[in-house]
Formats: sequence, structure tokens, C-alpha cells
Amino acid sequence: MSEKIRTRFIVIGGYLGAGKTTLTVNLARLLKDKYGKSTAIITNDQGHALVDTEYVQDAGFDVKEIVGGCFCSTFPEFVKNARSIVQIKRPDYIIAEPIGTSTNILSSVIEPLKMQYPEEFEVAPFMVVVDGIRAADIESTKKLIPAHQVKEAEIVLMSKMDLINKEEETAAEEEIKKLAPEASIIKYSSKTMKGIDEIAQVIMSSSVSTKNQKGENTVKFSFEKSAMSWYSSINQMKPLDKIDMYDLSMSIMRSITNEYTPDEIAHVKIVIASPSAGVKMSLVCDSVQTDSIHGSRYVSEDAKLIVNARVTSDPDKLGNVIRSAVESVKNTYPMEITDSSESCYSPKPETPTFITL
Repeated sequence: MSEKIRTRFIVIGGYLGAGKTTLTVNLARLLKDKYGKSTAIITNDQGHALVDTEYVQDAGFDVKEIVGGCFCSTFPEFVKNARSIVQIKRPDYIIAEPIGTSTNILSSVIEPLKMQYPEEFEVAPFMVVVDGIRAADIESTKKLIPAHQVKEAEIVLMSKMDLINKEEETAAEEEIKKLAPEASIIKYSSKTMKGIDEIAQVIMSSSVSTKNQKGENTVKFSFEKSAMSWYSSINQMKPLDKIDMYDLSMSIMRSITNEYTPDEIAHVKIVIASPSAGVKMSLVCDSVQTDSIHGSRYVSEDAKLIVNARVTSDPDKLGNVIRSAVESVKNTYPMEITDSSESCYSPKPETPTFITL
């Protein structure tokens, strides 16, 4: 009997706004266009209507989403989705992207995959994306989660290299080496695509995860996670005339920055998608970035407006702020919103299905 072919499994972690989803889509494109390899993607976040899922689908890749918190706490569902992808699509690679506040991924996801499904999945070294702009300040912010994530990494992917100078790059690299001295570092930019091929080479290689690290008590991270409320909404837009999606998205972002300090804004994501055009924008602290424009920046046909946000805020306030922002653009631009659904709450502490402490 021939040996069963294992599916190469890549987990790419990292903090909110580091650039995980944009990287994942760029990797999937490169693997397909340059190397003829197929990639399926598993997205993960708190609530319904995920910007990341819409973005991946709009880019043309197979995607499964796991909502309701880190897929470490719903590990059987996570594996079920991965198996479904393999059975139906048979991709060369599966890239899974855990929620930006995830912790203990090595012991609650990587290790169970390796130990329980060795004949089905070949698990690549655990990669963690670190925002190059903020990497030098990881420990000084006193946030526990970003530093913990870097310490878990087997490979650190330092993002947004096009936005920092040599001095900032050196400071960022020193901070990463202090937290994860044994991890290798790959520097890249999703804008210029420099370094993306080097990451793809790791994915296509036969290197596997070998790091054994016990998990930390999840209680120590619970306050930090619960302090950030989660908001998600999906709105059906009906333009009455041509609308500039970039300007509309920026208007919503400005409404949010007017109500919160940069330190309170962990990550806000907006995607507007129609059959022929789309835009994805991100807000981290007080920095807005256009992640993708598909087709024209203008839309004149029915479209979806999806908003996701993770902000240090009372959930009632966050819901009111974003609801008012969407209402404001509806009244400012020639459009109607024919249907809308939303959720906003403070996430409950997660309990991993499997973890070695």
C-alpha cells in the first residue's frame, strides 16, 4: 500500500494589526502564480461577518472560518474544517491564521496537530508576524500578549519593512532577539513584496515544527483580552450614484479615531466588496493603511460593507461609535443601506481544548 500523502500545515500567528491576513493572501498568490501550488486558508476571529474571510474569498482562495474566539478553544472544529478542506479541495498547503490575541498556540494547536494527526498533517515551524513599526516597543508597552507571541515563535516575520528606516529596523531586530533568541527572522513588506518569496520557501520546504514549549496559565492574559471589546457588522449597500470606497472607509476610520486614543485602538478593519470592485483598509492605533484595492476604487453596484474592530472600550460605547459612523456615511454619500446586522461584546476568557502547562 502506498504511503498516505500528508498535507503541509502552516500556522501564522501574530498580534492584532501586524499584517497576517495580507501576508497570507500574498503568499497564496505567489505560491499559485510562481510555483503552481494551491493554498487553502483558515481564518479565525471573535464574531460573525469577518473582514478577513471576505478578503480571502475576494482574492479567489478557498477559505474556512472559525468564529467565537481562538480556534485553540474549539480544536475539534478546527481539525474538522482542515479535514474538510483536504477532502474536498486537496490543496498543497493549508495556512491557518489564529485570532490576533491568541496565546499558547505552540502547546494548544501546534503540539496537538503533531501528536494526534501525524499521518494527516506535516506541521511547518510556527511563524509569528510582528509589526516592524512597533516591534522595538513590544516590552515597553507592558502588554503581555505581544511579547508572549514572539517568545513562542520558531520564525519571526517582521512586517511593514517599507515603512521603517535602518535605525528602527535595528532596534526592532534587537527587541525580537531578546524575546526569542533562537528564532530566525525574515523581514518582508506586503507592499513591495520583498521577502515574501523567502517565506514561501519555508512553506515549500520539508522543515517541521520542533519547538517544545509549555503553555502559560491563560488567566494571566484574561484581563488584557477582556478589556478589548469586539465589534462586527455587515451592511448591504445600495449606491444611488458612484461612490469612492476609499473616502467612505476613511470617513468611518476618522469617526473612530475622534472617539478613541491611539493606544485604545488595537485594530479596525473595513472591507467594501462588490462583484467588480473592492477595498480593504486597516486602522492600528492612529495609522490607517490600504491593504488592497480590487478593480476601481469607485463602486456603483450593490456591495457589502463589513466592519470589524477590537478596541479597549465599553462595548456599548464601541457599538454606538461605529453605528453612528456608518449612519453618517449613509447620510453623506449617495447610498442606501438595505439590510444590516451587528454584534458587539466583551469576549469571555477562552479555555484551550488541549494545553500542556
